[in-house]
Amino acid sequence: MKIKNEQQFNPRRLKEARLVRGLSISELAHQIGVSKQAVSQFELGEYTPKSETIMAIMNILKFPKDFFYREFKQQYVGNTFFRANATATKKSKEIQFNKSLVAGYIYSYLSNFIEFPELNLPDTIRYSDTEWDETSIETLARDLRRYWGIGEQPITNIVHLMERNGIIVYSVDTDSRKVDAFCQQRTGRPFVFLGNDKQSAFRRQFDGAHELGHVLMHKAIDNQDILSRVEFKRMESQANLFASSFLLPKEAFAKTVTSTTLLHFVELKKYWHVSIAAMLYRCLNLGIIDDSRYTSLVKQMSMKKMRVKEPLDDVYPLQEPVVLKKSILTMLDKNIKNELQLIQEIAVPQDLLEMFCNLDEGRLNYKEPEPMINLRSNNVY
Repeated sequence: MKIKNEQQFNPRRLKEARLVRGLSISELAHQIGVSKQAVSQFELGEYTPKSETIMAIMNILKFPKDFFYREFKQQYVGNTFFRANATATKKSKEIQFNKSLVAGYIYSYLSNFIEFPELNLPDTIRYSDTEWDETSIETLARDLRRYWGIGEQPITNIVHLMERNGIIVYSVDTDSRKVDAFCQQRTGRPFVFLGNDKQSAFRRQFDGAHELGHVLMHKAIDNQDILSRVEFKRMESQANLFASSFLLPKEAFAKTVTSTTLLHFVELKKYWHVSIAAMLYRCLNLGIIDDSRYTSLVKQMSMKKMRVKEPLDDVYPLQEPVVLKKSILTMLDKNIKNELQLIQEIAVPQDLLEMFCNLDEGRLNYKEPEPMINLRSNNVY
């Protein structure tokens, strides 16, 4: 039976749900007891699955029934910039991209009730004919600091800084060390997704600033998959340089580097809230240290087993997004919606809703309201 209208089974939702859960067509077919060809036909809209097959799909993919019948408002999704793209598999990128679609459905629903911070990014039109080199990137980073009124002070929480300026930030379980973070150009405002897999506040600082660099510099790139390896590497280097310049402003940072010992960089880490590795690279880039000293310091870090886990990494708490979390909790506190209504109306799995909105696991478990008890007006003896 052909799909004719939005009241019927929506084949796009099946494909999205399958990819969110990381299953191939063959794997889903095996688990729900149909042929691979049948699942392909469901996803192409050539046939609608029977009710018992839909129940099996729901049980395996853990998506509510309404999701598969929903025609969500279409949002423009520009290029998705994946950090560590060079090593990420096609499957891992597909999983994260389809998770981002679910995140968009959540944001779209909440937008009906919540007025999010207005997008506040500088106009980069004067850079439109600019080749992003070291000088122009340094200038852009300085201009953004001025535009946001943060001068040359350390940025202690890149997540909250982006959220205050209208960028929607999600904390997401990527389930892959190959995908640190990614961002998307969306209608109205960009989305930034930061991976939960590396629990380091200092790495999150750099990841956030890196994605912010993509948002500002690479809007014109519609599809990074068509870039050559050299072009992709150049684009990533540009985003890294922006992150370094933005987090460690040239003159202010240089003044604080009064020694080039690792112990001194541990102290600077407390002040600048940036990893030692990033600060060493910034020092090399600014000519504060030469290649020989940089190599020596990196070797010292390796000997001390600091390349994977640096000092202080387990001391400072991870910066968490708060805007979507506050949106959900405000709606619950003001009785605009209850937990069950939110899950039913958004029509996405509870586990994903809690993850994207940075809620504790089980926070949206619905509890029946307790009955009210009124005292009788007559005297009690």
